[in-house]
Amino acid sequence: FKQKTAYEIRLSLVGSEMCIRDSLTPLKTLKELLRFVIPKGNKEMPFRIFLAFIFLILATIVTVYTPFLYGKAVDLVSDGKQVNLNLLWFVIGSYALARLGQVFFDEAKEFVFARVAQKAVRGAALKAFQHLHSLSLSFHLNRQTGGLTRAIDRGSKGIEFLLRFAAFEIVPVLVELIAVGIVLWATFGLVYAAVTVTTVMIYIIYTIKVTEWRIAIRRKMNLADENASTKAIDSLLNFETVKYFNSEKIEADRFDNAMKSYEDSAVKARASLSVVNIGQGAIIAIGLFLIMGMAGEDIASEKMSIGDFVVVNTFLLQLYLPLNFLGFVYREIRQSLLDIGRMFALVDEMPDIVDKENAYDLDVHSGKIEFQNIKFSFGNRVILKNLSFVVNPGHKVAIVGPTGAGKSTISKLLFRFYDPSSGIISIDNQNIKDVTQSSLRSNIGVVPQDTVLFNDTIKYNIAYSKPGASIEEINNAAKLSSIDRFIANLEIGYDTIVGERGLKLSGGEKQRVAIARALLKNPKIFIFDEATSALDSKTEKSIEKSLKKLSIKNTTLVIAHRLSTIIDADKIIVLENGIIAEQGSHKELIKKNGLYAEMWLRQQEQLN
Repeated sequence: FKQKTAYEIRLSLVGSEMCIRDSLTPLKTLKELLRFVIPKGNKEMPFRIFLAFIFLILATIVTVYTPFLYGKAVDLVSDGKQVNLNLLWFVIGSYALARLGQVFFDEAKEFVFARVAQKAVRGAALKAFQHLHSLSLSFHLNRQTGGLTRAIDRGSKGIEFLLRFAAFEIVPVLVELIAVGIVLWATFGLVYAAVTVTTVMIYIIYTIKVTEWRIAIRRKMNLADENASTKAIDSLLNFETVKYFNSEKIEADRFDNAMKSYEDSAVKARASLSVVNIGQGAIIAIGLFLIMGMAGEDIASEKMSIGDFVVVNTFLLQLYLPLNFLGFVYREIRQSLLDIGRMFALVDEMPDIVDKENAYDLDVHSGKIEFQNIKFSFGNRVILKNLSFVVNPGHKVAIVGPTGAGKSTISKLLFRFYDPSSGIISIDNQNIKDVTQSSLRSNIGVVPQDTVLFNDTIKYNIAYSKPGASIEEINNAAKLSSIDRFIANLEIGYDTIVGERGLKLSGGEKQRVAIARALLKNPKIFIFDEATSALDSKTEKSIEKSLKKLSIKNTTLVIAHRLSTIIDADKIIVLENGIIAEQGSHKELIKKNGLYAEMWLRQQEQLN
């Protein structure tokens, strides 16, 4: 019954500093957890908890009574006189039924309580997942995705472990300890009860003290675990980059160094576990020595029968074996509380961008976009300076400029991933800060610069903007984005899996899927952020024709690097260092012979 080490290397906390700073206190964690164990208005869960408690009491009664039946059977067969076979069979039968009753009531308790635990796990994990999606872009940019997903995973497993072992290990052991103490006192005297209770108390105190020492070692191990996991996920997500630079050896070395730190910490953690096991074994051995010695003397002085000796021995076995497991359970429950607290701490994170209390749904009737005196800074870096421009309904406006001029920032501000430091952004004369984020984003279709696809089918990725779209609608969007022929040539067509982040598709294919996804949504406002940068000229021209038709009815904002894609724009805004350097149509800007004309000439020279 050595404490198992598999859980010792179970994925747990995020690191020593994060444990202290980003985890709720155990009391607050339990209070938060109670909301998921007994959801408000749910009558089934309290009933299940009550029923599980009834089964627990019945199991304890049977467990405490079983040794007496065993002892009675021993007395019957050890008696020198003629054995009463009828009574013996009755006692043995009762003992067998009692053993079966133990198993039955324990299993019934687990069966009834399983739904409570799993419901709590599901509810808490869903709450954390939904909240992470509600947080602002800045939060996710400053956090590592691997760490966040592991925090939810650990927290969910922690809830399951805590509820399962609290209900099936801690509470039963405590109830049985109290019952055994009372029975020993009433049956065999105060000394037996006192030695048993004292042994258990010393065992618990020792376990808690040594566990507190071990937590510091575990924290170092967890930090190393987190570091290794983050490096592995980051490397695999950037698989193509690793291949481009022939850096497999570098990545392997980085991962190996991280795992070496984890290996050293894990060895120390295992050594500390040996200290715990030896100490706990010594305490139990001393307790057994005293109890069995006293029982032996009482038998010698004929104060106890052999059956009574067996009863005492059976009680000790029933009590100490779960207690030997209690040290492991205590450590894991302590760890689970930290993991759950970490997950709940994520839920307590406040988003930077929130809807006003009286926010209303955006009503887009024409699609006019207006930026008025917009200033925006990212840390100490000023991105936009008093930016003002208007995109009239049904017009196509392009934003161009050198790298770092603030082009993509404009789309993020319009989508309200960030709020400007000052100024107003409005759609149809409605300040986007006054409307709900959901209604704002439902009225804007976007093709981002960095196209990321879900590891699912092409059909799923195109239909993501419009759940429940018919196959005809999906086909039409695919035609408009010129990817329909590519899909038709695939063995299983729309059911083809695109791979992690769309890795199985080329850059141009991913962009066309993203364009199809935006076209299927068919909103009043389109944002194309370098939407055709990965396409060949022929495909680009085909898509431009489709977009031109849509632009007649929809307001379109294009952020472009290739100027050849926006010569038909109603207005071109040229950004430089966060301000509008010049604006006008393609012809007007060429005549000005300014920054735009210089960029145009440079690109034409590159083509030639």
